[in-house]
Amino acid sequence: MADATNESPTPESAATSESQPGDGRLARIVHWASASKLRMALVGSVLFASMGGVFATWSYLAHLAVNHEDQYTLARALEALDEKDYSKAKNIIGEMQQRGTDPEEFGGALFVLGAVKAALAEQEWSRDRQRAMHLIAARYLQKARELGVPERLENTSRLMVGQSLVRGNQPQTGIEVLKKLLADDDESTTKIHKLLAEAYQSIPEPNWSAALEHNQAVLADEQLDPASRNAASIAQADILGRMGRLEEAGKFLEFAGSSDAQQALISTISGRIAIEQANRLPRGSEERAILAKRARDYLQQSLQLDPLNSMLTRQAKYWIGKSFEVDGNHEAAIQRYDHLNKAYGDTPESIAAMLAKADLARANQDTEQALIGYREVLSTVGEPVTYVNRLLPLSTLRKRLLNAHRDFVDRQQYAEAMALVDSLQPVFSLTDATELRAQSHQQWAESLLERAASAPHWDAAEYRTQARYHYRAAGAAYELLSKLRYASRSFIDDLWRAGENYFLGHSYSHTQRVLEDYLRQEAQKRQALALLRLGQSQLALGEYAKTIDTLTECIEMHPKDATVYQARLECAHAHLQLDQGNLAEQLLRDNIVGGSLEPSATEWLDSLFLLGNYWHDSQRYQESIQTLDEAVLRHEKTDKTTRDSHNAEQAMLARYTIARSFHSAADKPAKLAQEAKTESERQKNRKLRDDNLNSALENYLHVQRMLTLQGNVDSNELDRMLLRNCYMMQGSVLYQLKRYEEARKAYANISTLYQNEPFVLESFVHIANCYRKLNKPVKAKGTIEQAKLVLNRLPSDTDFKLATNFSRQSWELLLNEMSGW
Repeated sequence: MADATNESPTPESAATSESQPGDGRLARIVHWASASKLRMALVGSVLFASMGGVFATWSYLAHLAVNHEDQYTLARALEALDEKDYSKAKNIIGEMQQRGTDPEEFGGALFVLGAVKAALAEQEWSRDRQRAMHLIAARYLQKARELGVPERLENTSRLMVGQSLVRGNQPQTGIEVLKKLLADDDESTTKIHKLLAEAYQSIPEPNWSAALEHNQAVLADEQLDPASRNAASIAQADILGRMGRLEEAGKFLEFAGSSDAQQALISTISGRIAIEQANRLPRGSEERAILAKRARDYLQQSLQLDPLNSMLTRQAKYWIGKSFEVDGNHEAAIQRYDHLNKAYGDTPESIAAMLAKADLARANQDTEQALIGYREVLSTVGEPVTYVNRLLPLSTLRKRLLNAHRDFVDRQQYAEAMALVDSLQPVFSLTDATELRAQSHQQWAESLLERAASAPHWDAAEYRTQARYHYRAAGAAYELLSKLRYASRSFIDDLWRAGENYFLGHSYSHTQRVLEDYLRQEAQKRQALALLRLGQSQLALGEYAKTIDTLTECIEMHPKDATVYQARLECAHAHLQLDQGNLAEQLLRDNIVGGSLEPSATEWLDSLFLLGNYWHDSQRYQESIQTLDEAVLRHEKTDKTTRDSHNAEQAMLARYTIARSFHSAADKPAKLAQEAKTESERQKNRKLRDDNLNSALENYLHVQRMLTLQGNVDSNELDRMLLRNCYMMQGSVLYQLKRYEEARKAYANISTLYQNEPFVLESFVHIANCYRKLNKPVKAKGTIEQAKLVLNRLPSDTDFKLATNFSRQSWELLLNEMSGW
């Protein structure tokens, strides 16, 4: 029994016991109510009242929920927008987005957000912040239009898109939107015209005429309120002033502004107009100075009316600097520009001041500061697409930079010009900068050649070397330009300039490559000249067979072109290199006697010189002498103003070759004199020999005098070698003429002038031989001993075979042997 009493209850029994109290209360209430009708009525009333209260509560809560939903609708957001309660409008759209906006209202919601951004942008004090927010607003509004806005907002949304684009630094796109709207909207035309006038002033290249037209349309609105009319009149004066219509501009400023800001703007524009008027007057004139002073008075008034240091203050300070510049007070102008530059960072006014300061530095010959200023301006401007500066439009900036470059070039400050070109991107395109670089290098090279023409010989060679470098640089720049303009008409001309500059720079492999490309691309223009330049380049590269093929094509395909004479001459050079003398001779004769070429022409003289040299090499000495003598006489009769250094050098070499021809022509009669069987025949040949030797001596002496009088032998290796040979050949001729003392003196000139060069050893040997002929063996031996000393003094790494026929060891053996004679 005890175990049964203490047994734990089961879950079922526990549940039963727990439900009993509640069931008992309900049962007792029912039992109590059923005891009488009165009690039943009372309980029913209580139950009905309770159910009514619950229903009323539910209805109230549902009503509250409906009213709460009504607060977050597009209509409420648009109402808030109309009331300029931008925070409320933005919050409503935010709640709509969280609760899930109807897809059909997406466009309207984005319109509200865009309109709020546009309105808040106008409240920003920073121009950069204004532009950034307007650009965001434009994106919202454009997307809203793509998704669809309520029909009543159609034109408003288009207007706001145009406004935000104009003020968001995309004026060109804004102009396109507003022009379309102007044709469709009859209600907002004044506002559209105002925005278009603003837009045409904001594009990188302002269209002042279009801005003026639209601003006139604003002024034509008879319902325009006074404040807006004042603003439009000031804008009209500003536009007219920038167009140079100064008198008309002044008429629109003959009223008091409706606010300090407007009055400050009027003063600024008045000051700027006075400066423009002063610029039209002669420098240093009293009227110019009066206008500059008047401009400063206006601008100081503007500063006083703008205590918040807004954009008007910056502009007024810039124009004060300009007034000092107009007045000729460059120091004061630079101080104002410098202050503006340091105080206002990268603002449009600061950039304009930097450029003005750089221009003044350049005018004062301070090229270093000028270049620093130009680089600062270019680094600050950034990308042209985003550049907006009414004080310094992009076209004006580019024009002034080009003027600076041209001024550097005109002053022959080419290094400064190139430094400026290297900084021009991205304000100038790569194509424009490359073209300027090419032109600058070419002008630099031409200037160096002009200096070489009048410089002493030792400087002229260096100038020509530098000129060739810049011609090569110009060729590389023009070649790059041809690739950049491949699709334009300029491509062929760029390719030609590249080839021509490479040629002038003696870069013949590049010339060949570029001209081969040119000839593939161009079927008519400059064909003959291109073939000539190609042939000349191949000749310089030693490609003689190719040279002949190219120049033969030029001669045969363009027989009437003036280049054919030079082509024949160059082709003759190639034939001579291949030992095809007959073919070369025929080409040269065609130039000399077979055409209409004037004897004074360079090609005619060059042909005569080359033919005379060819005959000398072919041992046709008399023909060589006659031909070269004619060439020299023709050259000497040429007007000195038209002679070129090339022909002068050829004439000098021709005179030397004439001497060599006479000298060589003496060998045959000398031999015949030895072989003669009769005295008369021997005397005849000796006379002929001596005549030739005397003529040779005369010409050697002539060349020697010409070289000595020039006074530039030490700086020109060719002239130095020619003078040395003249002394040696004089000694040889005099020795053959048995004029030993004179021969010794000629050789002595070599030993005196060229003491530290290997070929001086030959002169000592010849001097010793002369002494022996003069029967002075002691002096002969002393000369050989002197030669030994010179040999020992020459550096161990001296290459003797470059100037003599012997090595160092051979010279030692020879001199030792001669010292024992």
